[in-house]
Amino acid sequence: MAEASSQALENAGYRLETRAEGRLLRVRLIDRVAGFTLADGPYTYSATRAGPEGSIQARWLESPVIETAPNRLTVSGRLAGLSLRHQFSLPADTGVLEERIVLHNPGKQTVHLEDFQAYFSRRITNTVGEVLPELAEDRWAGVPFRHRATDIARFDVDLTCADLLRLVGRSPRTTDAPLTWPVYGSVPAPCWASEGWAWERGSHATGIFTFNQEGMSLSQIGAVVDEKGARVRFGGAGMFAGDPSALTAIAAGQTVALGITRYVSVANDRREAWYAFRSFLSDQGCALPSGFDPPVHWNELYDNPEWNLASAGTPAAGPTRQVTYTRALLEVEAAKAKRYGCQSLYLDPGWDTAFGTFQWGEKWLGSRKDFIRALKESYGLGLSLHCPLATWMSLDARGTTAWPRESFQMDRDGKSIEGAVCLGSRQYLDLAEQRLLEHCADGVGFLMFDGNWWNGGCWNPEHGHAVPYTLEDHCRAQIDLAQRIHARFPLVLIEMHDTVSGGAIQRHTPVYYKYGLPGSFDDNWGFELMWQPMEDILAGRARSLYWYNMGCNVPIYLHIDLRDDNEHCLVLWWYASTCRHLGIGGTHPDPLVADAQVRAMATYRRLERFFKRGAFFGLGEDIHAHALPSENAFIVNLFNLSDQSRIVEGSIRVDRMGLNPDLWYVAPKGARFDKAAGAFVVGRRMAPWSAEVMEVYSVPL
Repeated sequence: MAEASSQALENAGYRLETRAEGRLLRVRLIDRVAGFTLADGPYTYSATRAGPEGSIQARWLESPVIETAPNRLTVSGRLAGLSLRHQFSLPADTGVLEERIVLHNPGKQTVHLEDFQAYFSRRITNTVGEVLPELAEDRWAGVPFRHRATDIARFDVDLTCADLLRLVGRSPRTTDAPLTWPVYGSVPAPCWASEGWAWERGSHATGIFTFNQEGMSLSQIGAVVDEKGARVRFGGAGMFAGDPSALTAIAAGQTVALGITRYVSVANDRREAWYAFRSFLSDQGCALPSGFDPPVHWNELYDNPEWNLASAGTPAAGPTRQVTYTRALLEVEAAKAKRYGCQSLYLDPGWDTAFGTFQWGEKWLGSRKDFIRALKESYGLGLSLHCPLATWMSLDARGTTAWPRESFQMDRDGKSIEGAVCLGSRQYLDLAEQRLLEHCADGVGFLMFDGNWWNGGCWNPEHGHAVPYTLEDHCRAQIDLAQRIHARFPLVLIEMHDTVSGGAIQRHTPVYYKYGLPGSFDDNWGFELMWQPMEDILAGRARSLYWYNMGCNVPIYLHIDLRDDNEHCLVLWWYASTCRHLGIGGTHPDPLVADAQVRAMATYRRLERFFKRGAFFGLGEDIHAHALPSENAFIVNLFNLSDQSRIVEGSIRVDRMGLNPDLWYVAPKGARFDKAAGAFVVGRRMAPWSAEVMEVYSVPL
């Protein structure tokens, strides 16, 4: 391995030039595909360390050393009492650049960091803050969420240089007090953070993506000011909103790895950077499972008087269950499930003895094994269960009687918080595992882990978790429970709500976080877009599902209220197209609409392999393609998301979907296959707020 003060590496995609000057590491990063210099200037390393006499800020590395090896360049030095190792990899066969930063505490005392930042930068203004002309059209779009469910309808995370100078970023917040319903929001932040970014300029875009399964890490974009004006910061690794939390307390001898940041150059067409991020996640083990075939659910909640009473003020664990949540009622719902072509009956609150006990309500439902057998024999259905975890369950004091008092949270003063069960306590996890395994042993095929929001922390030393119990410990406890279930029943599907904000519309953790780990969960939750699915479409919140699928193959699960649909089945088709694991429920009051939904579901079931396992491609937010390369076939969902009749149009090359361009593709009316361009082209006039499905199959020439 060579050691030098100046060195350069390159591959087909990037050229990286480095030079050590005292404590400065000067870098130049060139996107060779675009012919553009992304970074030119000092690479910034900074850390703020908490000390007995206040915070101490360290800027730049002490004695940086550059070491080189084939396709790899490593910078090492010391920062705030920590050893830092920064590796740049430029594989010859991929044309990408990857960064990995590792911090190690060589001392004898714990190092507490209040902030840590490491990033590239490039000048974007002159000395008086005017955007440089050559960057005036550049944009930074959030990947995968160009639009989040929490964004107002017309706002996109799609920023110009001027936006970076005038707008502040947002940091998500969720209330964290025990025994309270979570409230979400955000506060100003010094930069913008996302799983990834598409730096778009002209005909090219540079994808900048971050991945870390050991701590929540996000890719940051923002303007930093110096004496010559402003620069844009990007890449590297850093703390955002207190995460990765491992940096807040690095014990003596501890090493903390900050994940991977990948750079990839692609065509700038508002699609390729998202597909590149999806590929990046797959490379890290976060891919769509082969043969993914989840059951379509019928959720009895929407037509169930038990829930209607509970939502009107009756406690969810109240005595109404024995009257309103009967086996006879559920058989009526099972008959509906069969009519709509569903594969499993999903039981929401009401099936267990009290809310969140995980104990089967045998008094009003009869034997669990007999119930499951009857569902299969009479209706051809499996059984799926809503499983509210400790944080939500604790809101109903009667639910906590089913859990040992030893599992209660303890505050920092050593006082037990009455009724608040700690999700991370071994007492809770052991009993929850036992009860859930009993359900699975009798044939339950799906568990929803809901009500799992952050509880504010626990200081009980008898719980078997770290003290204090951190947000990261809370996330890992939920994965631990999923892994325990999967160790015995690997085919049981487990949906995991956001491990920080639970069932809130806000997504707090990265979309891939903890997915793909051995025995982990199977589905992400669809941002709570279940209650008013049509309104979520009209208000733009449901756009988030489109962008999610563009950049992520981790399956989304959502059950939607069909009572909110229209005669075109817009609601049903939008969520069928954007949720690989679909649940439906609710009987539409208009029998004509209900009949249309039944017919639509028959079409969905016939084509479900495309929706569940097909590769998702976007011709625009209003045109979704689902391709199966093994069949050289695809289906297309078209949507008119406006109140006027209009022509919905778009195109995509079939080879981009992994299909054979040498075949002929038979397109239905309103579409055609352009053989010369190898492209599917659609242009179809559609009624306001409508949806259509096209099937495209190949034939030999």
